[in-house]
Amino acid sequence: MTNTETQSLPTIAVYGATGHTGNYVLSELHRRGITPILVGRNETRLRDAAVRAGVPTAEIRIADLDDPAALTTAFTEVDVVISTLPAYVTLGEPVLAAAIAAGAHYTDTSGEQLFLKKVFDEYGPRAEAAGVTLLPGITNSNLPGDLLGHLAARQLPAPAAIVMSLIARGEGGGSRGSAETVLAGLDWFRSGGWHYENGELHTGPLPHPSAMTFPGDSTPTPVAKFQQPPVLTLPRHTNVSFVAGVVATDMLTQLANLTPDILNSLPAPSPHLHYDLVLDATTPDGTTIRALLTGPDAYRDTALMAVEAATRLTTTPTKPGALSPAEAFTPTDFLNSLTPHGITWQITPVN
Repeated sequence: MTNTETQSLPTIAVYGATGHTGNYVLSELHRRGITPILVGRNETRLRDAAVRAGVPTAEIRIADLDDPAALTTAFTEVDVVISTLPAYVTLGEPVLAAAIAAGAHYTDTSGEQLFLKKVFDEYGPRAEAAGVTLLPGITNSNLPGDLLGHLAARQLPAPAAIVMSLIARGEGGGSRGSAETVLAGLDWFRSGGWHYENGELHTGPLPHPSAMTFPGDSTPTPVAKFQQPPVLTLPRHTNVSFVAGVVATDMLTQLANLTPDILNSLPAPSPHLHYDLVLDATTPDGTTIRALLTGPDAYRDTALMAVEAATRLTTTPTKPGALSPAEAFTPTDFLNSLTPHGITWQITPVN
């Protein structure tokens, strides 16, 4: 690598690097030739994470979430901050605020509607004033849900009703961080959160559907409302009449049994958590287009998407403020950038 190439690499800080997704983020940055800056409160754990990811010489900066000044200093002269924390509704704001204060672009792997709404409503104007871009909610369901919804709806002649679902295909469970995230907003997750209808966000029962036929299945699966961030982001840029997330009802049963005392007994996530992200866009006359994204590992793929988004923030002109993926990037170009990693996508008519 030449000196010119080295100088062109972005400076990226990672907060939450000791977690499962954080380790994948470090490894992907290393694969791209980028040596990240690891920020956190425990130097030993951060150094261990750097060694595991193959970047033992990475810079370590110590800053706790309850020390805004230290966080801002840690993010000074950084191009982009990637936050891979759990439970953003309780832990996410300090890193977000410090990134803005330091003049750094920001992205994260949050999956909570409540946190995303706060990012857009409260922190978006602050980021715009600071001249930086916020790109929250970059996960293996949120990002493709936003991009695919944008593309699918534009193939229909009338405002689309969009329903999306993430289907776990692999064996094993999620990470401790995912469990912490659900526990921090358990009532919201159990209630299904918001859906979007006729220009407004709504809580409460989902008017439709009660079942979906998933890829490879011959019969419909009963589904229930489930909070999904694209409910908030898709209406920002696409003419839609309805947006909702759903999951198979048996997943909600699993959430009902989730309690804090099981956190320490959770096994490490399987490295084979492959999945389908299914999105149906339907017009009032029943014309339906299905978008499908399939990936080999939910956590690895989330990290890949977050790193791709972070690096693009340093090379792609974006307006300051809080943006959804489709507002920041060209959807087909971003989705195609994922295919070398075994992440495939397609959009096809259903009827």
